[in-house]
Amino acid sequence: MFAKIGASNTVSAGFSRCFATSDVKLGAHGALAPTITHFGQTEVDDGHVSFDRVTLAATVGWGAKKTIEGSPSPIEQEVAAIAPAFAVILLGTNDTYAAGVAPFDASMSAVLDSLASLGVVPIVTTLPPRRDDPAATALVPEMNAILRALAEERQVPLVDLFSVLEPMPNGGVGGDGVHLPTYTSGGAHGCWLDDAGLTAGMNQRNLVTLEALDRVRRLVVGDEPPEAPPPPLAGAGTLADPVVVDALPFSHHGDTMGAASSVAGYSCGAQDEGGPEVVYRLSLSAPARLSVRVFDDASTDVDVHLLSKADPSACVARDDRALSVDAPAGESFVVVDTFRKAGVAAAGRYRLTIVASEP
Repeated sequence: MFAKIGASNTVSAGFSRCFATSDVKLGAHGALAPTITHFGQTEVDDGHVSFDRVTLAATVGWGAKKTIEGSPSPIEQEVAAIAPAFAVILLGTNDTYAAGVAPFDASMSAVLDSLASLGVVPIVTTLPPRRDDPAATALVPEMNAILRALAEERQVPLVDLFSVLEPMPNGGVGGDGVHLPTYTSGGAHGCWLDDAGLTAGMNQRNLVTLEALDRVRRLVVGDEPPEAPPPPLAGAGTLADPVVVDALPFSHHGDTMGAASSVAGYSCGAQDEGGPEVVYRLSLSAPARLSVRVFDDASTDVDVHLLSKADPSACVARDDRALSVDAPAGESFVVVDTFRKAGVAAAGRYRLTIVASEP
């Protein structure tokens, strides 16, 4: 079984429930039929299955933190009720405001940690586009970069719903700019995955979710060989050989423990950055507004710096958490450096996100 964790786009009657009925058109996706059978065979709640069960871990208006509050938390209650192997997660739309970005990383970290402790494999879904508010629209790529970094760090599946919906009219969302509409033709048909059905955002979510469930069924439950890992990023992470940012938006998890320690300070601040650092190089084809964020754990204290060249004297800006800076076309360097307090460096794990927008 799989659990459903989220807010309104998960509570929606259009999400997944129709896979428990005969109202399914797979179109060109007929190979997914065994996955519908697989997750439709275990019954709970008077005949409901994973697809149409009303989950205890999703409520309209919830932010990520709500799913882990209380004892037992909604996630713990749902896992106890159905003993799922997997959990399909779509959280963050209600956390998408300026002051919510940093807490979202902490809350989603706790969500993933909770599921791991319960033996459940999370399937993380990126947020749909927002078309209701310009500030929220701009923040969604940053929220999704956090989700990618967390999924990468924990090596759990990620479904990039955003990339599927963004090219669609209105970003695949309905007239309110937030919720995913279900395809209608003489009634609602969320599981019509033919060309007509896939003009609706919720149908697209049902498809990519079913594809993700198909992959875990084949590669985790079944005996198919794992997919080949992607090539590692180029670069050693030093000023002389920085990690190459291969694309934007960029997400990466790293660790300053054991990294080089060649920079003690920067021209843009008097802080003692004498601990080890990791350096990244990015190339911009045009001027851009860069939003750079670093997230660390309680035992780690790293800061983020933007350099115009690979030299600490060329520091443009620094912060302990986030930068929003206009950068010119060409090369820029991001340095995640360990802060040193009273001579002690708090090196450790971190997550870095870099998102570019028009200046």
